[in-house]
Amino acid sequence: MIFFFLLVQYDGSSFLLRDELETHIDTFGSDKIEEIAPKNIVLGEKNVTFTSDANNTVDLQQCGLSLFFPQELITTPTAAVSYDVTVKGLWAEQFVFPEGTQLISSVTSIALNSPLPLDKPVTVQLMHCASITDQSQSKYLSFAVSHSVQPPFKFDLLPGGDFLAGFNYGTIQLNEFSLIAIVLVVSATAAFATAIGYRFWQVPLLRCQGLIYYKREFENMKMNFAVLNDLPHNDAIIKFKKESYKKFGEEEWNFPFQMRTDSQLELHFPEDKPVGWTVRPLRIPPTIHERDVCAYTESKTSSDLPPYISVILRATATAAEWLDYEITVSGINIDKKDSIAIVVHKSRNVCIPSLEVGPAVIEKSNKASEVFRKKIPTLSSIIGSGTSTIFDRISDEFLGAGLISQSILDDITTVPSYSNYQRGSRLIRELHKRLQTIDAPNDNLIVVCDILTKQEDEQLVQIGKDMMKNAPHAV
Repeated sequence: MIFFFLLVQYDGSSFLLRDELETHIDTFGSDKIEEIAPKNIVLGEKNVTFTSDANNTVDLQQCGLSLFFPQELITTPTAAVSYDVTVKGLWAEQFVFPEGTQLISSVTSIALNSPLPLDKPVTVQLMHCASITDQSQSKYLSFAVSHSVQPPFKFDLLPGGDFLAGFNYGTIQLNEFSLIAIVLVVSATAAFATAIGYRFWQVPLLRCQGLIYYKREFENMKMNFAVLNDLPHNDAIIKFKKESYKKFGEEEWNFPFQMRTDSQLELHFPEDKPVGWTVRPLRIPPTIHERDVCAYTESKTSSDLPPYISVILRATATAAEWLDYEITVSGINIDKKDSIAIVVHKSRNVCIPSLEVGPAVIEKSNKASEVFRKKIPTLSSIIGSGTSTIFDRISDEFLGAGLISQSILDDITTVPSYSNYQRGSRLIRELHKRLQTIDAPNDNLIVVCDILTKQEDEQLVQIGKDMMKNAPHAV
């Protein structure tokens, strides 16, 4: 997990003494962090200079951090004072949070170098992954602070701070800085729990992210289902550990959901499968516990990968041509439902063991399908996450070009529980089915590219151009 530090240094009687400051800076410097723990690394950094005669802000999107420095943060009888702000994102492991709590944000820090003490507080806003639906639940969240100058960095609960229902961030005003994070009280062992009148069923659910990957490995096709807390630093984790994440294969879908603390989700596999197909989990029972998701967030696991479940997909030479199979995920909360179906749609030719694949089948491999497949997650996100206008226009053009049928489009648009993203994802995957058909000409890809390059959205235009460029046999 990525921990982001906000490291603040300053001179003045109400701040760190000079000797203490030098020790503090020396301890948290990036070179020293490498010496303390080899796995720690700087993942992002911003350095800006401000003057005290204006309002100023700093954002570190990688960890969902925003800072507001008010005008006259430092006052003098003469000219405005300049001060430097450095924000760093670090990967670290040696953090100790209060017993009975768990981390639900990035760990953050700031470096502010000023010749004079601050006369006004700095507003800190930090994203968290708790789902507060009622204001009474906010009492289970707290900012946490560590004043330690060397590892292990022990955190204590910090009074103050606002956590509003319906929002995914907390706000607090601070005059003194060190390591800052947001934690959730999850058991009565925390001293804070007794004071607030802890009730397990009132604790907010945690927002999570489910990621679906597919990979051909040895003689099997694998589906890997991984779970992360829904925090903005996830992209940085995946990028930093990209070599490890290659084990999962290529991401084809992701979806948000919620879990209760100290609960677990489970995958369920219906017995009714197409003839000749095998779909089975590699681990029994196929479960993921919330505490393991939390352990990855807090970097308290030896694995470079988040908790996941692998599922084997295998077809015989005489199996039905297509696998359309729904794996149900229970033990979660999504759009007021307690489960979601992962729809597995794969062709026999990509799931049959290679020893059983004849030369004729290999020769029929559809290049258009392979090119389009790599763009599925991005296209789903753009079409599904945008306005309904994008979906309506794209779907009409796909329909007019004969790439999808009216019955399929009606099925997509009449499911009341579908979110915009789910509609977009389903549309793209139905189109992918068309391109996976053995007899489908590569001209279909040219039509798709032509439609995308005529859109107003610049990302869609670029994807269309990239697809055309990367499919020389289709043009």
